[in-house]
Amino acid sequence: MKTESLKIKVYKSLRLDIVSGKLAGGTRITETAVADSLNVSRTPVREALQKLSQERLLISIPKAGYMVENLSDNEIQDLFTTRMEIEQIAIQKAIKYITAEELKNLDDNLEQTKASIKSGENFKITELDIEFHSIIYKAARNKSLFRVCKNLSDLTIKYRHGLNLVPNLWNELLQQHILIYQALISKDREKTAQAIALHARHAKSHLMDIMKKVRSDTFSREDFY
Repeated sequence: MKTESLKIKVYKSLRLDIVSGKLAGGTRITETAVADSLNVSRTPVREALQKLSQERLLISIPKAGYMVENLSDNEIQDLFTTRMEIEQIAIQKAIKYITAEELKNLDDNLEQTKASIKSGENFKITELDIEFHSIIYKAARNKSLFRVCKNLSDLTIKYRHGLNLVPNLWNELLQQHILIYQALISKDREKTAQAIALHARHAKSHLMDIMKKVRSDTFSREDFY
């Protein structure tokens, strides 16, 4: 139990430093350096680094440790813009092919998101956000398009975690997911395009504002937990 708690503590500490920008993009991280800085053994550090790598918050470098992805603000904006432009294509195809079961999965996702917002499970909310969009990618019935969408989604995970710094934003983003879901049910192409575009604008705008506040130390460390 003590080892498990230590692993979680190391994981949260590193995740905070990555999402907040304290560990800048391009920073190389090794098990030994982290273990020494936190005064812990290498085992919980190794497990934490592996988990962060699986979550795409770190890039694994064979025989050289890990590295924090290095993107400028403009590159981050370009990444989100490209992702949402590709999603416009995916969702228009999804209107035609989405099944009743997939619509039910979206509805279940919205209910789980509401519950997670209420209980303050920030990391779970991010996972559900990713799942919501993934259901739409699959509904497009295009394997090549799915791979492109999934890759772009994975590249944005680090920055989507940053939205957890302002929990109130999740209620706004949930409402936007509801609009997307309703548009898919109605099979209204114009409303669907408008809903996904609104979602893209708000997510990108909020994210860049958060990044500026983080860099100016507006947030306290407790905001990340």
